[in-house]
Amino acid sequence: MKRRPYNLVWLLAVNVAYGLAALVGWIVYLVLLATRRKYRNRLWERWGFVPKFGGRQPPKPAAANPWLSDAEQASSASAQSAAAHAPAAPQPSKAARAKAMRLWVHAISVGEVEATRTFVPALAEAFPQAEIVLSTTTLTGRQRAMKLHPGRPVFYFPLDFGPCVLLALARVRPTAVIQVESEWWPNFFFLARLLGVPVLAVNVRLTERGARGYDRIRRCMRAVFNSTRAIGVQSELYRDRLLKLGADPALLRVTGQMKHDGVAFADTVPGTDELRREMQIEDGESVLVAGSTAPGEEETLLAAYREARRVFPRLRLVIVPRRPESFEAVAGAIVKAGCGVVRRSRTVEWQGSKLLPPVLLGDTMGELMKWYAIADIVFIGRSLAPLGGSNPMEPGSLAKPLLWGPRMFNFPDEAPAFVAAGAAREVLNQYDLAAAVVELLTRPERRRQMGLAARETIRGMQGATARSIALVRETLADVYEVRTRS
Repeated sequence: MKRRPYNLVWLLAVNVAYGLAALVGWIVYLVLLATRRKYRNRLWERWGFVPKFGGRQPPKPAAANPWLSDAEQASSASAQSAAAHAPAAPQPSKAARAKAMRLWVHAISVGEVEATRTFVPALAEAFPQAEIVLSTTTLTGRQRAMKLHPGRPVFYFPLDFGPCVLLALARVRPTAVIQVESEWWPNFFFLARLLGVPVLAVNVRLTERGARGYDRIRRCMRAVFNSTRAIGVQSELYRDRLLKLGADPALLRVTGQMKHDGVAFADTVPGTDELRREMQIEDGESVLVAGSTAPGEEETLLAAYREARRVFPRLRLVIVPRRPESFEAVAGAIVKAGCGVVRRSRTVEWQGSKLLPPVLLGDTMGELMKWYAIADIVFIGRSLAPLGGSNPMEPGSLAKPLLWGPRMFNFPDEAPAFVAAGAAREVLNQYDLAAAVVELLTRPERRRQMGLAARETIRGMQGATARSIALVRETLADVYEVRTRS
């Protein structure tokens, strides 16, 4: 790989900017600490006092310092010459270095942590002697990481202030840092590179909005991207966006989306029968489930539901909002639309009109897959609102026919693949949605074909974990002995 000299100007500029921001922002930060528990949780870790791990970072073979410019390399030539005549210190073998490996995996929040479901076990298999530690940025991400990877250390990622980053790196002493989907914090990337700690990013995505923001500080972000050892991106689209921002093409590789590898295929989900019974969904009733919806989408859903019920009066609608803070507002919108509502959390209560079977509101956490298992048709939420759509893989793995709105930009490769395979259909408004629901309820064989196509589409997208592990092995193979498959 081409060595890039390190530019100290960017490190200085970033810290000057942080210092100026702190003069204004420290009051806001104190207010957040006083009012939000998630900011106080294990606060010392965010300031760099992460768990302290034993052992020293394995030494690297002698090499030119990539952080020095040509002039700096020349000025240090005499010192290097003198060192060359000194007695050589014994170098540990690759096997010894491998035994001392510590890999620091960082995932921002719940979504990124889910991508580590398959990655961390595969990493442990590829580097059997390595100790793997994890960090997250959010409280919910930390809780999820502890559940997915019991027994492995989990701590908070440090604030991107120089002393915090340096302290965290000194306490963890990582052989390498692997960021999942990546937070591009300049200090962390610059200082890790300065200290000789390789940083890789895997499963990277870059939204159009994010790219526009980074474009305002293009020169700085180019330096951040190019301080990594490798970047594995989910799709060609994200690779192109990084290239336009100045990322070195030699660093980039399309590896796919690792979350797809964690998809399990099943015909049902434990607890589905109990949920159907408790919510009084009768045999012979058809069920449309709208999963992970955004505020405002319920209006379109309710209008389409009323239209479709004219043809299929035994149709039931289930709305499962993505965020708990939306539960009350959605319940109110259902009643305002003239429908009754029964909430999952209060199954004995029936609010609103009693003229028709009530709309069901999934206002509990952790039951979305059960709702999907009940469904005859699934509508993917956040696709009518400009939010990019929710995950279609979960209902697809259950072989459900999928409908969604025109805004599925969070899935730039997946959404077109589902549509092209005949597994999903795009609807633009309440009229399109009602017509699609009526058509699919009229044609059960078409529903079955769409569900099977959804499963096959997902299977075709799997394999990103193996490609990401291959990228890590290749990137670190010049220094550390890794386990290869026979």
